[in-house]
Amino acid sequence: MKRLYTFFMAAALCLSSNAATPINVVNGISQELAVSRAAIVGNITYDLTFNIPASKTEAVKGNATITFIYKGGKTDLQLDFQGAPSQFDGLCIVNGKQIAVAWQDEHILIPRKALRRGKNIISMSFISGDKSLNRNADYLYTLFVPEHARSVFPCFDQPDLKALFRTRLNVPEGWETITSVSTERIPTYLFSFVAGKFSKQTQERNGRTFTALYRETDAKKVAQLDTVFDIADHSIRWFEDYTGIKYPFSSYGFVVLPGYQFGGMEHPGAIQFTDHEIFLGEHPTPEELQTRVELIAHETAHCWFGDDVTMRWFNDVWTKEVFANFLASKIAKQLFPDVNHDLNFLRMYQTRALSTDRTQGTHPIQQQLDNLNSAGLLYGNIIYQKSPVMMRKLEEQMGASRFRQGLQEYLNTYSYSNATWDELINILDRYAPEAHLKEFSEAWVKQKGMPTVTTQWNDGKLIITQSDPFKRGLTWQQSFLVDAIYINKVENDGAEQTRITTTTIPVDMQGVKKEIALAKRPDYIVPNADGSGYGLFVFDNFDNIPLPTDDLRRFALAMNMYENYLAHGIDAKSLSDTMHSWLKAENNALIASQLVSYWGGAVSAMPDTDRHFQEQQMWQEYRNATIASVKQRLIRQLYNTVSDESVTDSIYNVWADKSDPLLSKTDYTQIAYRLAILKPQQWQKILQKQRTRLSDADEIRQFDFISRACTPDVDEQQRLFNSLLKAENRRIEPWTASLLRLLNDRTREPLNNRYLQPALDALLDVQRTGDIFFPGKWLSALLSGHHSKEARQIVETFISQHPDYPDKLMNKIKENAYTLTR
Repeated sequence: MKRLYTFFMAAALCLSSNAATPINVVNGISQELAVSRAAIVGNITYDLTFNIPASKTEAVKGNATITFIYKGGKTDLQLDFQGAPSQFDGLCIVNGKQIAVAWQDEHILIPRKALRRGKNIISMSFISGDKSLNRNADYLYTLFVPEHARSVFPCFDQPDLKALFRTRLNVPEGWETITSVSTERIPTYLFSFVAGKFSKQTQERNGRTFTALYRETDAKKVAQLDTVFDIADHSIRWFEDYTGIKYPFSSYGFVVLPGYQFGGMEHPGAIQFTDHEIFLGEHPTPEELQTRVELIAHETAHCWFGDDVTMRWFNDVWTKEVFANFLASKIAKQLFPDVNHDLNFLRMYQTRALSTDRTQGTHPIQQQLDNLNSAGLLYGNIIYQKSPVMMRKLEEQMGASRFRQGLQEYLNTYSYSNATWDELINILDRYAPEAHLKEFSEAWVKQKGMPTVTTQWNDGKLIITQSDPFKRGLTWQQSFLVDAIYINKVENDGAEQTRITTTTIPVDMQGVKKEIALAKRPDYIVPNADGSGYGLFVFDNFDNIPLPTDDLRRFALAMNMYENYLAHGIDAKSLSDTMHSWLKAENNALIASQLVSYWGGAVSAMPDTDRHFQEQQMWQEYRNATIASVKQRLIRQLYNTVSDESVTDSIYNVWADKSDPLLSKTDYTQIAYRLAILKPQQWQKILQKQRTRLSDADEIRQFDFISRACTPDVDEQQRLFNSLLKAENRRIEPWTASLLRLLNDRTREPLNNRYLQPALDALLDVQRTGDIFFPGKWLSALLSGHHSKEARQIVETFISQHPDYPDKLMNKIKENAYTLTR
């Protein structure tokens, strides 16, 4: 080890003194490095061999041969590779000659004198780091987004250096494998391989072969693969028709993984899905069925948007996500013709976008990014949920037909290449110059936040005004509806009756203020009446507001009411009472489910006495519910948050007898976790009984990991929390988040406030060692159960004492602390 260290230091000094210009070598992949390499490196092929042992304690070793065209440069060529010196022996074969190379700040430095203009071949052996191998007892899967390929093999780990990947996996006997495509060029973040003890199924649809690997053993769940293949086939054919471009890749395969940290990942030829969104319970809700369709359609959409045409730099990572979500919703519209898809769009995208955009942790859709080692912090509700809202507005601005034509030109122009958002906007702008898309993009894409919209009637006019909460003078171009409601008392056969009339007013908001003639003052003004607008729409009066008969308007009214509650326009009790009364009368399952969510959100903010009363009311609604999915949503809301003793006992009886056939095995396991916390005298008995109900080995491993948090022993709770501060104990991120959430259960406050400071202190390490969504999930699990003044003070003090904290990570803290600090 000492000899190797001395070699590296000497080589680094030699390189820095002899280079024509200073070597800019930093951890990660800086934008400066990426731009310079893209100008001089191209036509890359990786020939990779990985030797994967049966035991996860043994290292994965490999060999790489990298062939590329080199245009020449003034400094040594940086090849990306992370790890400790023991993972690389400091030797490469460059164009047939073995040479010593330096390894500095996660880069192998190839001497420029060893390279030549034109074709070059570099070969080396290496030991893969475990960070992105996701190794389990008898399987592994790689996940390299955004720049984790370099943790497993040496490469040019940036999205605009696409390459061919030829992969050989040497695996134990009996293991199945799958890799991403080898016949089309893809960036390193889309390369993937999976190996392990999987079952395999292959089916054909319309002349195309589909392959699936999975570990599920329940025959009823495995039978759902027929439906999954159908959805994938339908999605491919839909995108071929919409884009006018045939499926861009040579194969379509996927892997269904337990404990998977994402919903899915779009590696072409080897897509990855989480098992709980693919294999559903016996009584899936309409939301679960539609979520599965949109997940499969989303990952399939990436084959065109992201895999074929890829962003040039990760500041535009959202451009692939926006089309995947926006167009997946169009596919769901075909496959679920009886669903109100405008309503579902609000449920799937708008409500989730608002959950971040209303907070001080919001940010632009397109964010600045100096180094790919921070790219994981770009992900969240803004790029996944707000961007489809924006794209729907953009499509409205220019018209659906011209929008589609522009997308087709974009895909054809940049096929198997890279493009930026601005290059797309330039194309779309030519199709609809009157839409002023560059100005639209500036407000909606390049700036953070959303407008606050107010309406008032004055002197025969309806006056609509939008303002920028961050006082930058921005205007958001958008259209929406305003309903003016009039309540009249009329006589009918001597009896007084109430007559409600509504005037719907279209508003095309292209500036700060809009004035529309309206002769009579309305009794109620309902801005954003159908939810087609985006922002905080301030209501003057919700008291006794008539409930619309139209489904979309009812959902929009509830959504707008909840946003006004969070903006302190309505108190928690009024919102709770309203959501409860509306729920009693609601027969639309999607609306009813959202009402339950809003009701639960208000209840969580109440003092214990009022909270317990509301939980008892919620339990009665669960018992009386006639819509299956609403019944499921009510008890899920309750078992996750209940604190009332009588309701806890009622849930215990359901769990003990497994008396609700609508609940899945996962539901009963989640109930067991909370009951074990709420009934500490019985915690071991409850967990032991639930464990006997599990038969799948992966389920048991998950249960044994998470259920430890249910212990009433406060010293053991502390030891468990301390264990999570070590990266090696956080490797299965969904399980880690579940354990942390239970440790921070509301019923354990204020004792669990002791976790807040060290968990926040650990966040930088969590971000450094985890995958892209994990910092947000860590913070959600940590903070969502806390409601005390002490907890609020701890978080606010942390924020105030870290003015120079990485802004994207601080935004995650502010977003997840919203309900605690608002």
